[in-house]
Order: sequence, then structure tokens, then C-alpha cells
Amino acid sequence: MARRRRKKGLILLALAVLCSGTTHALEVRRLDVTFQGDRYVVILNAQLDAPPDAVGQVLKRYDDYPSLDPRILEAKVLSREREHSLRLYTRMRGCLGSLMCRSLQRVEQVEERPDEILATAVLDQSDVRFGVTRSQWQPQNGGTALQYRLEIMPKFWVPRFFGRRLMLSTLREGTLSLFTNVEREARTGHATP
Repeated sequence: MARRRRKKGLILLALAVLCSGTTHALEVRRLDVTFQGDRYVVILNAQLDAPPDAVGQVLKRYDDYPSLDPRILEAKVLSREREHSLRLYTRMRGCLGSLMCRSLQRVEQVEERPDEILATAVLDQSDVRFGVTRSQWQPQNGGTALQYRLEIMPKFWVPRFFGRRLMLSTLREGTLSLFTNVEREARTGHATP
């Protein structure tokens, strides 16, 4: 009986080693998710196993955001003021554990640069009192070094004790999921416009 379990364990270990050589994962160098003052702040520094141009293309395909982040129910460009300036609408479904779920709408003024996207919430059209997101990417070690920062303050009340902890957890998981999917899309060649 013990020999069979040991043999089964060795087979599982061998499969894990074989699979780990063929899969790539987002390499997180820093992930801080905190509540500072009256804002939730997310800072992610990561290495993506994908070319920087492809990462930028994926991040600039705004209508495809729901496929990158399951929390995003809808995303669409409302208008383009200039070549690299646009208004973006997103509707998200956010849950704090299984206790409280709600829809969050946000309109952002987005400024694009070759290796950066800066999105600032338009407060009178959004369910936030403050919102700024900055994504930057550059070539590094045959892949892409990513720096991401989100600062957000929702207009709705979040319970102080358990709510903040759940919100921080949701932001952490959502950020990791988003950029894992960005890496996958950019790496597999789905980044062509």
C-alpha cells in the first residue's frame, strides 16, 4: 500500500515537473495592495513572458477587456478626441467575498503613449470619487517589464473591518488574473490589431 502511494506520488511529481517546463507564469516582483488614507492602492511590478509590443497591443484593445478580466462585464470606447486620447466606459461586477456584490461603472479619460497608458476617472460619470490607473511596459530580459499602479476610491460605502480586507483581496486576485491573461494573449499571438 505504501509502495503504491509512493509510486503514485512520484508519477504526480514527474508530471508536475514536465508541465512546469512547458508553461510560463507571470513573474511577480512586487505586489502591494493597501488602503492608504481614503484610497485603495495596487502596485504591481512583474516580468511578462511576452514581447512588449504585443503586451501594448493587448492592453490597447479596450473592447476585449471582458476577456482579460472576468470582473469586467462591458468595455467600449465612447469617443476619440485625438489620435492617442480617448474616453473609455467600463462596467464591472465586484463582490466582496460572497457577502456583497455590486455593479461599478467608470468613464475614464485615457492617454496612450508607445509604452504607457494613463487612465483618469471622469468623476461625474463614474461610481468613484477618485480613480487613476497607470500601466507601463518596457523590454527586459527577452520579455516585458510591467509596472502597474491603481488608485481608486469608490463612491459606495465599504464596511471598515471585514469589507476593506475583502476589497484588498479582490483587488489582488483581480490584478493577478488580469495580467496573467494579458501575458497569455500577448504570448500566443492574439495581439495583432
